[in-house]
Amino acid sequence: MRKLITLVFIGALTAGTVSAQRLKTEDFNYSVGQLTSGGSGGNVSGGNWISNSGTAKYIQVLAGSLTYPNYNTNPAPNSAHILLDSVKGSAEDIYTDFDSVTSGTLYASFLLNVAINDQLVAHDSVATANYFAAFLSGTSTSSYTARLAIRRGAAVGTYNLGISSQSYKNTAIVWAPADYALNTTNLVTIGYTFIAGDSTDICKLWVNPANVAVEPAPLASSVYNAKESKNGLARLAFRQDDDGARGSTPKAQIDAIKISTSWSDATLPLSLTSFSVVNKNGYAGLNWQTCNEINVKQFEIQKSQDARTFTVIANVPAKNAGCATTYSFTDGKALAGIAYYRIKTIDNNGASIYSGIVSINGKTTVNINVFPNPVANSLVLSHPKAGANASMQVISMDGRPVALTTIQQDAIQTSIDISKLAKGNYFVVFTNGTDKQSLKFVKQ
Repeated sequence: MRKLITLVFIGALTAGTVSAQRLKTEDFNYSVGQLTSGGSGGNVSGGNWISNSGTAKYIQVLAGSLTYPNYNTNPAPNSAHILLDSVKGSAEDIYTDFDSVTSGTLYASFLLNVAINDQLVAHDSVATANYFAAFLSGTSTSSYTARLAIRRGAAVGTYNLGISSQSYKNTAIVWAPADYALNTTNLVTIGYTFIAGDSTDICKLWVNPANVAVEPAPLASSVYNAKESKNGLARLAFRQDDDGARGSTPKAQIDAIKISTSWSDATLPLSLTSFSVVNKNGYAGLNWQTCNEINVKQFEIQKSQDARTFTVIANVPAKNAGCATTYSFTDGKALAGIAYYRIKTIDNNGASIYSGIVSINGKTTVNINVFPNPVANSLVLSHPKAGANASMQVISMDGRPVALTTIQQDAIQTSIDISKLAKGNYFVVFTNGTDKQSLKFVKQ
C-alpha cells in the first residue's frame, strides 16, 4: 500500500547532502465530490484547488487511492484521487498554489492511470497534441510551461507522453521513447530547471524513473524559448480539453502529488541512506541518516549477541524531515564480545520494516573484510576506523565505478545496498586517507 513506508538502503548512490524542500504534498484526503468551487460546486478541497476556466465536466474527487512501488506520500486511510475527463466544449481546468520557485529545479511528481486512448491524437501526430498538466507562475492562469502532452501509443491499448516548454506552435513536443499501457498506474515527473540567461531554461520529463537519489537523464526535454517564468513558478495545473486536430486530454486518474525542489524528495521513498556503528571508548555508537521521512513514528533500536535473537534497547522519535536527516544513539552497556544491531522503522499506522544488521566487537580492525560473500542485497564491510572523508566504492570487473558511499567518521563497519547490480564479480574498495584496500566479492 502507498501509505506504508518502505525502507531501502541507498548508500550505494553517489548523492551529495541535499536538503529537500517539499512545497506541497497532495493525496486528495477529501470527501468524495467536486474538487473546486467552480459553478458553486462542492469545493471539497476547501480552496486548495482553484477552478481556472471551463464551466463543464467539473473535476471530481473519487474514492480510492493509486499506488506505485516505493513511492510514498502521506494519504489518510480513506484518501481519494481525482478523475480528469474530456468533453466537447468548456471542461474545467484547475490549479493549486505553492511557494514561488525562481532558481534551481522545480519537480512535480504524480501517479497517472489513463483509462482510454480513443480520443487522443494519433501516434503519428508528432508535432500536434493536447497537454493536460503544466506549471504556471503565481500571477498567470494561461502561460503554461513544462506542458505534458499525450497521444496514442504505437501499439493498441497504449499511450505516449511528451514535453513541450510552451505551445507546440512555438516549441516542438519532444516525445518519450516508450509507450505505456492503459489502466496501469505510472509515476510521472515533470521538471523545470532555471538557467541564467533569457532563453535557456529547460523543461524535462521522466516516467517511472529509476530509484536513484540524483536526477537521472530525462526521457525528453524542451528548451524554454521565451522564459516567461522570470518571476518564478508557483502553480501546478491540470487541464481537460478536446480540441479537434490536437485531440483530447486523457480520461485519467491522478493521485499522490509531490512538488519539491529536490529530485530525491520528489521521487524517492523513505530511505536509510547510511547506517553504521562506531566504538566510542568501549561503547557502541550507532549513526544513521534518512531521506524522505513521511508519517514515521519512531526508530526502534534492537541488539543481539548472535544476529538471530534481538532485544529492543531503545526507541528514537522520528523527525519526519527531508533528506540528510541524521540520528545517533549510544548503547549504555559496555561492549563485551561481538554485538549486533539493527533498526526497526515504525510508521504511525503501525507498519514496520527492518534495516540491515551491523556488528561491532570492540577490537581494532586492520584489514577489510566483507560479508556475506556471495551477497544478494546488502554488503557489509568491516574496516579500520574511518577518518574524515573515508569512502566505500564498488567497481565492476571492467573498472567501472557502480556504487559509492561516504563512510561515517569513526565507523568500523558500513553497509551498502547492491541489490540492483547485475550478478557477477565485483571489487569493493575502501579508501581512508592515504590508505586504500580492496577485496573481490560475488553478487548473486
